[in-house]
Amino acid sequence: MPHYNLSPSLIGRFFYHDCERYLRYHATPEQERDAAGIPPAAVETGPVTRALLEAGIRWEEEVVRQRLAGRVLVPDGAGRITDRSFSIEETFNLLPRLNPGEAIYQTTIPVSVHFLRGYGLDPRVHRFAPCRPDLILMDDRGRLQVIDIKASEELSISHRIQATLYALILDHALDLLDLDLLVDRDHAAIWLHGQTAPEPFDLHLNIRVAEEFLRHRLPEILSGPASDLAWHITPRCESCGFYPHCRAEAGRTASVSLIPGLSTAARRYLREAAPPIETLPDLAEFLNNPKAEPYLDGCGSLAGEREHLQAVVRALLSGEVVPLPARSHALPVHEDIAIILTLQSDPVSGLIYALGFRRVGGREVYGTPASEEIHIAAEPADTTRVRREFVRGLLRDLEAVETYNRGQDWKAQRSLQTYVYDTYEEALFTRLLDDAMDDPGISEEALRLRFYYQDAGIAAASSHPQTPVSYPLVVLTREIRRLLALPVAFLLRLPEVLDAIPSSRFPYRLSPSPLFWSEQKNAMKADAILLAWHGSRPEALDWIRHEVSRRLLAAGSVLEGLRERVSGRLQRWPERFRFPRPFEAATPEISRLLFITEYESFMGARYVQDLRSRPREVRIREGISIPVERAEGNFWRLIHPLDLAVFERSRSFSYILAPEGEEPEFDDLRYRSSASPAAAGVAFARVHDTIVDRDAGLVKGVVLEVRYPPNQPPIERGVLHPRFTDFNAPRMIGRLLSLDADPENGFIRLLRDPRGFAAPLPALPAAGGTGFTSSQERAFEQMTENRLTLVWGPPGTGKTHFLAAAILSLMRARPLRVGVAGFTHAAVENLLMKVQGMAAAFPVYKLRDVRTPGAERSLAVLGADRAGDLAGCPGFLIGGTVHAFERLERFLPRLDLLVVDEASQMRPADLAMPLPMLSPEGRLVLAGDDLQLPPVIQGRYGAAEDGLPGLEDSIFAYLRHRDDPDDPVYTCQLLENWRMNRTLSLFPAETLYGRGYAPATEEVARRRIDLVPGEGEEPWLDRIIDPDHPLVLCVLEGVRTTIENRVEADLVARVAARLRERLIDPGTGRPYVAPEFWRRGLFIVSPHHAQIGAIKERLAALIPADRSVFVDTVDRMQGQEADAVIVSYGVSDVETALAEAEFIYSRNRLNVSLTRGRAKCVVFLPRPLLEPPLDVVSIDRAAEGLAHMLDLQEFCRGDVERFGLGEGVTLTVMRAESPRSPSGSGRAM
Repeated sequence: MPHYNLSPSLIGRFFYHDCERYLRYHATPEQERDAAGIPPAAVETGPVTRALLEAGIRWEEEVVRQRLAGRVLVPDGAGRITDRSFSIEETFNLLPRLNPGEAIYQTTIPVSVHFLRGYGLDPRVHRFAPCRPDLILMDDRGRLQVIDIKASEELSISHRIQATLYALILDHALDLLDLDLLVDRDHAAIWLHGQTAPEPFDLHLNIRVAEEFLRHRLPEILSGPASDLAWHITPRCESCGFYPHCRAEAGRTASVSLIPGLSTAARRYLREAAPPIETLPDLAEFLNNPKAEPYLDGCGSLAGEREHLQAVVRALLSGEVVPLPARSHALPVHEDIAIILTLQSDPVSGLIYALGFRRVGGREVYGTPASEEIHIAAEPADTTRVRREFVRGLLRDLEAVETYNRGQDWKAQRSLQTYVYDTYEEALFTRLLDDAMDDPGISEEALRLRFYYQDAGIAAASSHPQTPVSYPLVVLTREIRRLLALPVAFLLRLPEVLDAIPSSRFPYRLSPSPLFWSEQKNAMKADAILLAWHGSRPEALDWIRHEVSRRLLAAGSVLEGLRERVSGRLQRWPERFRFPRPFEAATPEISRLLFITEYESFMGARYVQDLRSRPREVRIREGISIPVERAEGNFWRLIHPLDLAVFERSRSFSYILAPEGEEPEFDDLRYRSSASPAAAGVAFARVHDTIVDRDAGLVKGVVLEVRYPPNQPPIERGVLHPRFTDFNAPRMIGRLLSLDADPENGFIRLLRDPRGFAAPLPALPAAGGTGFTSSQERAFEQMTENRLTLVWGPPGTGKTHFLAAAILSLMRARPLRVGVAGFTHAAVENLLMKVQGMAAAFPVYKLRDVRTPGAERSLAVLGADRAGDLAGCPGFLIGGTVHAFERLERFLPRLDLLVVDEASQMRPADLAMPLPMLSPEGRLVLAGDDLQLPPVIQGRYGAAEDGLPGLEDSIFAYLRHRDDPDDPVYTCQLLENWRMNRTLSLFPAETLYGRGYAPATEEVARRRIDLVPGEGEEPWLDRIIDPDHPLVLCVLEGVRTTIENRVEADLVARVAARLRERLIDPGTGRPYVAPEFWRRGLFIVSPHHAQIGAIKERLAALIPADRSVFVDTVDRMQGQEADAVIVSYGVSDVETALAEAEFIYSRNRLNVSLTRGRAKCVVFLPRPLLEPPLDVVSIDRAAEGLAHMLDLQEFCRGDVERFGLGEGVTLTVMRAESPRSPSGSGRAM
C-alpha cells in the first residue's frame, strides 16, 4: 500500500503552485519515488535560497525577542530558537495557562487518526507529522489564535492555507483531549516581514476551501496513476525540485505548456477535452475543427482566442514570426527621444538594488545622441541613495526636454516616450516613485515625476496633475503579445525575443548568463547582489552594472525590431513633452476631486480606444464596430444583422462613422465634449432608433444623425466605431475650482467635518397626517431639526414615498424653496411624480427637460427663459439633475431644502454641482443605500489608510461611514420593509441591515405567490416554484462555460415559463396577462448580456407568443419590484470569475438582485462561483461578495435535494426555512 508524507506547509505550497504533480511527487517518500516512476528532485542550494532561509530565521527571532518581548513562552535550549520546540505534552500543559495577550512559540500539535478519518482519509496512507505553528496567542476574548511568521512582503495563498490547517488541527486536538479552550475559527494571522503587528485574515472561506480539499481533491490526487496528474510550466515552477524534469518533458513532447502566458486553468481545460489536447500538434489539429470555438468559449482565458492560438502554435512549430490582427494605441509610431528603464529587486529583502535608464535620441536637447545612467546599491542601506540618484537623474533628463520645448515653436518641439521591457519593471517603477514620495530627501522630485508617470494611486497625494498623460510608460512585452506571435517558448524572455525580432538598424545579441537569468523570468536573479552584499565579492557590483547595461541595450533593440514589423498597425504619435501642471487648489480635497474627475474621464476614453484597437473580426462579431450602408434618408442598413442582445450590450452614446476599409485615428479625450466634428476631422453619428426583427431577435437597421466635417463627402458605405463622450467633466472641473476659491464653503466643510456640518437648526414646522412609521418619524425629525440628514433606505423601505411625504409636510406648513436633485433624470422625475401623486394640485417643475414617459405627461418644464420667475416666490418645488441645477444656478434663488435622491450612486464631485444653491441656513438631505449599486468607478484607487470610503466612492458611502454607527449624528436608517415577505427580509437583515429591518406589517410578512393548480411533471421545477419556500438557491454542477451558460438559461426559462402558466395576479385573483406578468409578476436578472440573450432565446422557444419578456441586468432593476424574481449568474468558469471578480462577486449587485421580489426569489449559482480559487480572497470587494454568496448558501440549507439532469449535470435545490411569525406581535420579527 503506498503512503504519503503530508504537512500543512506542503499543502500550502500546492495551492501556491496549483500543480497536482507537485503535491504527489513531494508527498511520495524519497525511497519510494523511483519505484513510482518519479524522477529525483534537484536540491536548490544557491545563495538566494540560503539567504531566504536565513532571513526567515532572523525575522522569527526579531518577532519573538523584540516585538513580543516578555509575552512569549520560548522552549529552553541552546542555539537559535528556530531549532527548538515544545513537546506535545509541554504544549498541552502550557496552553491552559496562557493569559490574554500571551503566546507560545513553536508548539507541537499532533494530527490524530480521528482528524484524518473525519475527512475520509486513511491514516495508513495519509501521514501527517506533528505540526509546529510559530505562535499560538491567547486573544482578549480568551480564544487561541494561530499566528505564522513569514519573511515575506505579502500574505499569500500558501500562508493562508497553512495557518488554516494549523487552526483546524489545533481545534480538533483540544476537543479530543477534552480541554476547555476555544480556538479562534474566525481569524488567523500572518506576521509579515517588517510589520509591527500580524496581519489577520478571515478563516471562514479558507476553512471551507481547506476542508473541501482534504475530503475530495487530496484523495483524488494521491490515488490515481501518476501519469494522469495535471501539470504545467509557470514562472513559479523554478522553485520546485522537479522543474528540470517537467521542462525537459515539455520540450521533448512539444507540450502546449510551451505557449507563453498559457494559464494553469487553461492548460487543465485543454487536457480535459475529448480527446485530450496535450501537444502543439494536438492543438493545431483541434483549432482547425469548427467545434473549437464553442469549446474554447468554456474557459475564460481561451474564449475568443482561436485565431490568436492558431498564430502562436504556428509560430512555435514553424519558427516564424506571425503577425496578429490587433492594433496598438500604446506603442507610438515614432518618438524623438526614447527612454528605456530597468529596475531589479532582491527577493529576500524586497529592496530595489539596481536601477538604470538609457536615452536614445535628442542630440539637439542634450548634445549627445544617447546616454546611459546606472545605479547599483553597494549594501542594503545604500538602496536609499541609489533611489534618490535615479529619481534625480531621470527628472533631470525629462526637465531638459521640457526646457528645450519651452523655447521652440510647436514643430521644433520634441516628443518623448518611456519604456520598460516587462511588467515586473512597471510595478517596481511605480513602487519606487511611491517610496520616493515618502522620502523627505527626494519627495518633491518624486511628486514631479509622478505627475507625468501617473495612475490612480496619485489620488492619495495632496497635489495633483491637471491633465492626464496617455501611456507615459509602455511595457514592451504587453505590446508584443498584442501584435506578434513569436517562436519563443514558455515566456517572452528578453534574449530569445531579441533573437526572434532583431533590429535591422541596431542588431544586438544577449547571451543569458546563469548568474543573472532564470529560465522562467525576465527579472534578474539576485545571486550576484547577494555575493556583493553578504559574500565578500564587491566586484559583483560591476558584474551587475554591465548586465543592466546589456539589458537596456537589448530592450532598445527589441523596440526597434518590433516597430519595424508592426509599423502599419500603430496609430499614436506621442505629444510634445511637458510636465502636467498641478491644479492650483488651496484645499487637498478639491485637488483630489479634480484629479479623480479628470482621471475617470481619461480612463473612459482609454477603454473605448482599446475597444477600437481590437482585431476587426472580433470587433464586428461582438458588435463593437458595425458595418453599415445607407439605404435612404437617415436609414442605414446593417451589412451583418446583429443580435439584439449584442447590440444593446455594445451600444454607444455616440459613434464615429468611417468609410469602409479605414481605421480612424481619433483623440477621444481631446474631443470628449465636442458635438461638432469640424476640428476632429471625422464624421460623428448618433443612433436615434433601431429597426429590429423581433421574431429573429436581430437588429437590421438604424436611424442615424450624421454630422460630417467640412468638405467631407457623404459616406454611403462605412463602419460605426464607438466614440467616448463626456460633456460633464469640464463643467465639474470649473465648479470645483470655483469652490476652492472659498475654503470655508459648505461643500468643503461637509467633506472635512460632516458631524460639524450637521449642526442643529431651529425646528421647521410640519403639517400632520403623514402616517410615518417609527423609523421614518425619526428621519423626519432629523430633517426638521438639523442641517444634514442621511436617509439610509434599504430595499423596500419606501424611501421615495418618505421623501415625497416629508417634502409635502414641510411645504404645507410654511412656504419653502425646495430642490430635488439626482444623478439621473429617472431618479428625479420618479420623486417629483410621487409628490405630484400625493398632491395633484401642487405645482412641480423639472429643470430644462423631461425624459421619462410618465413625467412627460405630468411635469412642467422650467427652462432658462422662465427660471428667473422663481426669484420672488417664497416657496416652490423644482427638480433636476445635478448638472441642470449648475447650468441654471444664476437664474434661480437659493434653496431652503435640497433633497438628493440616489446619493449612493453619486460621487462627491457630483454633489458639488447643486450644493452651492443651498442657503447658509438651508437643510441638506441625502437619500440612498450604499449597500446597493455604487457609482461606476474606472480607476483603481486603492484602500485609504483609515479604511473608510474615499472621494472616488459615493458621497453617501463617504458620509455614512464617517458617522458613529452606535450613536449616529446625522444618519437615519429606515427599517420597515413594505416589499419583501418575512423570509426574503430575514437574509439581508441578518447579513447587512440588522435585525430591525423587517416587514412593515404582518400582511407584508405573510406574502406568498399564488399558483393555479397544475400537474407536477418535473420534481426539480415543482420544488423551485413551491410558494411555501420564498427563497430558493439552485446550484448547478457539471457545466463549464464563461459568460453564457445555456444549460442554466434553459432551466431559468423553464421556471419562468411554468410561472407564466400558473402565477396568479394578487390584484385580480386570476392568472396574469402577458404585459402585466412581465411588469409586475416576474423579473429575470442576469449580470451578463450574453446570458440574458440565451435566456430570451429559450423563452422565445418555450412561449413564442409572448414578446414582452423582461430579462435584464441588475443595473436596470434597481428601484423596481415584482412578485417573483429569478437571478441567473451563468458564469461557471473560475478564470472568468477571477478576471471579473469585483463585478461577478459584487455584494451590492447580489443584494439588489435578492431584494427585488415581494414573495419569491430564485437564485441560480453555478458551483464554481461558490468554490473559486483563493486568489479571490485577496481582492477585498470580491471577498466581501463571495462571503455574501456563501452566507446565502448557508441560509438556504434548511431543505436540500439534488437532481440529476443527465450528461453529468446536477442541480442542487436549496430552500430556506420560513421563520415563524413572532407571537403576540403585529410586526414581523
